[in-house]
Amino acid sequence: MLHWLTAIAVTLLSGFAVDHAAAQEAIGAVSRIQGEGSGMRGGATRSLGPNASVFLNEVVSTGKAARLEITFKDNTQLTLGENAKLTLDRYVFDPAAGRGTIKFRLVGAFRFISGQVSKLAGSNVSVTTAVATVGIRGTEFWGGPIDDQALGVFLIEGAVRVSNAAGARILNRPGQGTNIATRGVAPGPVTLWPQDKVQRAIATVTFQ
Repeated sequence: MLHWLTAIAVTLLSGFAVDHAAAQEAIGAVSRIQGEGSGMRGGATRSLGPNASVFLNEVVSTGKAARLEITFKDNTQLTLGENAKLTLDRYVFDPAAGRGTIKFRLVGAFRFISGQVSKLAGSNVSVTTAVATVGIRGTEFWGGPIDDQALGVFLIEGAVRVSNAAGARILNRPGQGTNIATRGVAPGPVTLWPQDKVQRAIATVTFQ
């Protein structure tokens, strides 16, 4: 009986150690930064500078007039605008098994460029905001508040699906965009965004 209990304890502790090690493993690093950026994990906050590692379950925030670009292990790139908040909920990159998962939550303006995870047959990549989830595959796009709308999504390349409980829209042509006025409202019609709106959107994540 004692041997059996000991074996169970060892198994549980081993599993905890593996999970803990996975949580401690860096999933990417800061590749560019302008202004102030910070990471919060396990109740501790640290300043982020160039080449700083980022970790699973970390919350990355930017300050006023800041920009911060993270390059993940699969070469996915995510750029945050000022006063943004990124929560790194899930990240799996397993090219040998042909599967990968990226689940991030975002507040503020951002630009997403897909890496190798999105190209895997078993990929599941999405970014969740307060008003909608953007499903991604082999894509570059911008998202964030714009023109008094809670969220705008603008497609640069590839395709995305913008959805919430009220409805969904698919952007599959470069230059297309959709807006969501407020929480609980379906994504608006897909339109080609005018050049001035595109410039204003991209400016929110452009390094000076």
